[in-house]
Amino acid sequence: MFFDLPSITVIGGQSAGKSSLVEAVSGINVPRDSGTCTRCPMECTMSSLAERWNCKISLRLDYNSLGTKLPDTPGAIPFGPTITDKRTVELWLRRAQAAILSPHLDPQDFWKKTENELRNPPPDEQRLPFSKNAVVVDLSDPTITDLSFVDLPGLIQNERPEVIEVVRDLAVSRITRQNTLILVTIPMSDDIQNQQAARLARDADAAGERTIAVLTKPDLIGAGATGSHKTWKDTLEGVKDPLTHGYHCVRLPDDDERSRGISKAESERRATEYFDSTLPWKAVADRSRFGVANLTTFLSQLLVARIETNLPTLREKLEELLQQTKEELLELPTPPTSEPAAEVLLRVTAFCKAFHAAVFGDDHKSLSQSNRRVYLQFKADIRSTSPNFRPFPRHVDYVDPNITGLEPEDVGISSNLPENVPIDLLDVRQVIADSTAWELPNHVPFDATKTLVLRFTNRWKSPSITCFESVVTTSAKLLEALISAYFGQFTQLETYIRYFTVYWNNQTTLTQVELERCHDKGLKTLEKLLAFETLPLFTQNTHQFLTESKAWLNRYTPFQANSWKYHLRQEVHNEPGAFIEELALMANVRAYWQIAYQRIIDYVPLAVEHEFSQRLANRLQEVLFADLLQGPDVSARMQELLIEEPTISARRTLLKSRIARLEEIKLKLDGLS
Repeated sequence: MFFDLPSITVIGGQSAGKSSLVEAVSGINVPRDSGTCTRCPMECTMSSLAERWNCKISLRLDYNSLGTKLPDTPGAIPFGPTITDKRTVELWLRRAQAAILSPHLDPQDFWKKTENELRNPPPDEQRLPFSKNAVVVDLSDPTITDLSFVDLPGLIQNERPEVIEVVRDLAVSRITRQNTLILVTIPMSDDIQNQQAARLARDADAAGERTIAVLTKPDLIGAGATGSHKTWKDTLEGVKDPLTHGYHCVRLPDDDERSRGISKAESERRATEYFDSTLPWKAVADRSRFGVANLTTFLSQLLVARIETNLPTLREKLEELLQQTKEELLELPTPPTSEPAAEVLLRVTAFCKAFHAAVFGDDHKSLSQSNRRVYLQFKADIRSTSPNFRPFPRHVDYVDPNITGLEPEDVGISSNLPENVPIDLLDVRQVIADSTAWELPNHVPFDATKTLVLRFTNRWKSPSITCFESVVTTSAKLLEALISAYFGQFTQLETYIRYFTVYWNNQTTLTQVELERCHDKGLKTLEKLLAFETLPLFTQNTHQFLTESKAWLNRYTPFQANSWKYHLRQEVHNEPGAFIEELALMANVRAYWQIAYQRIIDYVPLAVEHEFSQRLANRLQEVLFADLLQGPDVSARMQELLIEEPTISARRTLLKSRIARLEEIKLKLDGLS
């Protein structure tokens, strides 16, 4: 149980009279067969808060078929109708136990089983011999004594070892709980030292503070067995094997009396007459130790006293558990409304609004922050394609970092592209030679400029596509997270939206088409932008081009005073006009690349944002609504989509049931104060 209130657990051997005692205390008949009949715990609660007798039976399924405690259980599950005829209780108890022992079957399959079908069930390898799951019996009777107890299967000895161990472990697991009072049924037809139930009680409660012993079958001791009479009289009076709560003795109906259906009152009358007229029992001074009525009253008072003793601790634990359960319930999504169409459309609207806010940076700023990192990496990748001109012959190894170094904001970002191959003066001279046709002397062909510029700008396609796909992937991941957040409560709706939006799942749906359409539109725009950076080579930014060209020529020319930082060999230094055309071409190409670089690092991110991200954000709701609202029976389809995910609804039901049980316990505890 999730809240361990003090309780009474009844244990005893197979022939200790335990079933008869349970019947006498509760006033109902329990199943009886030759051999072991009780094969699972029976939790019985008796309440006098009723106008007339009635009985409700439930199943408490806290364990799986292997006997392992389940993490979450629904509490007591009602089994059958409210019973108002005492004669039918035994049959319903048989049905409930059969359902407990067959967890692979629907409990309702047993509601109409006959007694004969239950006594002689067909072979079933999955049927359990015993179970830790319990049959719960709630008895209401204005004449009854308020009491709660748990009846366990009788301890057995003549069975397979594994079966004996299962039954023993079931008893031990219950009676070792410190809030459990142990009611041991001990038949007086056998010595107390020989009885397994008594030994288990002593092991679990060495001090005897939680144990109450009930001596049964006193009428089976022969009249001449004076030694046995004396031993049991001494035991009953606390002289032998004393217990804190002492011993009680009961005479229970025999088979003949039970078959004739004598009343509870008549049974009590006969028991009283027997104890008052038979030695040695009539010589015992404390008459409250005899009879079922006295036992029931004593147990009820003892249980209440134990609860009262633990009341402050119980209250504190109860309040803590109640608050925790309520918080768990609040953490669950709110249940669906009675207007499925409206709720679906509102959820879709909220989902689309959240994605739109993320794209435009109004909310879920992780998307824009992630995209900015992608664009910064893209900038570094494009920067790394800058012309790696080395304005000196090959045999000079020194490189000026001012020529090929990164910009200050690029520091710390490495390029994802292959290393940029150096190009020296002789390489440029070869490009000029390869481009020359009928040009006049000292005239550098424009084809040489085009060849060199395109050698660098043609490397921009790969980082541009990588940048674009990274943004698409990040957006799709955010969509996944938002789908779970807004639709995870409803399996079918979540599936519909997920496969409707995440294009890489290979699902053919309208929104997948829309996402791919936005993807294709963005990609085409990107390819068009890259095409702009092919031919013709063009810029109207004449001032920057001339300024950059002059600046780069000053860097490249080795004979500019106070600016040349290379240590050239003497033979090159003595040829001041040897590479004038090559240096001028280098400066022009580098100047044009700088202008084109500044264009591309802005326009690619803007194209991705406008042509993919914002297009998708602006169209997503329209596309979803168009599909959701089409067709003849929109209302029925909406209702189907809004079927709640089973684990969530089951969890909500469990928590509400737990809160109800805790509130009920709280009322009982309040009543005790």
